[in-house]
Amino acid sequence: MQALIMILTALLMLAGIVGTFLPFIPGCPLILGGALLYAWHTGFSQVSWGTLIFLLLLTLLSEVWEKGASFLGAKKYGASRWGILGVLLGVIGGLIVGGPLGLIFGPFLGAIILEILHGRAVEGAFQTGFGTIIGMLGGILGKLLIALIMVGLFLSQLTG
Repeated sequence: MQALIMILTALLMLAGIVGTFLPFIPGCPLILGGALLYAWHTGFSQVSWGTLIFLLLLTLLSEVWEKGASFLGAKKYGASRWGILGVLLGVIGGLIVGGPLGLIFGPFLGAIILEILHGRAVEGAFQTGFGTIIGMLGGILGKLLIALIMVGLFLSQLTG
């Protein structure tokens, strides 16, 4: 049984790291789930509740970071309220229409379309869309960093 729990924990954590790059896989929540599974199986002797609570806080931070980065990127590149609304609608519409790829292109197109409909020049609208992509990349990198910290913290609990 111990080997099965170790394998499941490792798979959850690996899927979590992969999930930081793929918007349809909940990266950090999977890492937290792997840590919780292992902690539960070992009676919380190696991984404490305090560690799990800290991992939960990091998970919440990763989600806020990821969602906020696209908005901040768009705003930094001059998005109006309409552009920000376009990012939000693009996330929803992109997921419905395009699935995982829609989550990447939807916010970009949503920002551009609503900026143009609101009267902004095409060049400025594309600048906002570009800012959205920059923000998304920042969100992915931040989420990856948090995921690696989470896995490192978990592993330090096993050896320490």
